[in-house]
Amino acid sequence: MTIQADNIGRVYGGVRGGAVTALADVSMCVASGECVVIVGPSGSGKSTLLNMLGGLAAPTAGRVLLDGTDMYALSKARRARLRREKLGFVFQSFHLIPFLTAEENVRVSLALRCGSRAATAVAARGLLDRVGLAARAGHLPDQLSVGERQRVALARAVAGSPGIILADEPTGNLDPQSAASISGYLRQFRDEGAAVIVVTHDNSLAAIADRTLELQAGRCAGRKSSV
Repeated sequence: MTIQADNIGRVYGGVRGGAVTALADVSMCVASGECVVIVGPSGSGKSTLLNMLGGLAAPTAGRVLLDGTDMYALSKARRARLRREKLGFVFQSFHLIPFLTAEENVRVSLALRCGSRAATAVAARGLLDRVGLAARAGHLPDQLSVGERQRVALARAVAGSPGIILADEPTGNLDPQSAASISGYLRQFRDEGAAVIVVTHDNSLAAIADRTLELQAGRCAGRKSSV
């Protein structure tokens, strides 16, 4: 599976308010089994780029191609189905459903993608076991530590084995030990064949990257191979 940005850009605002260029002429390509880490200061366009790659925000210039398909040429319904089937998202603030247990949060993601009720329960428990949370499956998010909540979010993101994982500041709220744990899991998913794209301020995450992309003021300021 391959995801590609082809000279994409994003401009906000109009003539009266003045246009703001959040991203301009950015190109990148990530294939299965690769990890690309996107770095840059706040306001450089990192999250804007990730949202466009994830089918959440249309570029005002250029194209986003998923296995050769222009995501934003699809209808909203078809694009939503593509996101559901092919993409897994990890966010800094977790976005867990507060009134559902850890297992139920993962089961919701599985139910949207595939499987019977019984199958999703078994798969959810297996995913939580993989991230070391089997004993916490019945706990609500506010009964979990910050690091545990991010591990639930990670289990939810990979439910159904999406080919592409998009992570926006996945270690931003975590202590060093929890951050290292999340970094290790992302590396595992890359090694198992997923295409992993990470936006971060955390320089230690560059250690898992095959390549890094640096953004400055919405433009690509440099690329570096880590292998």
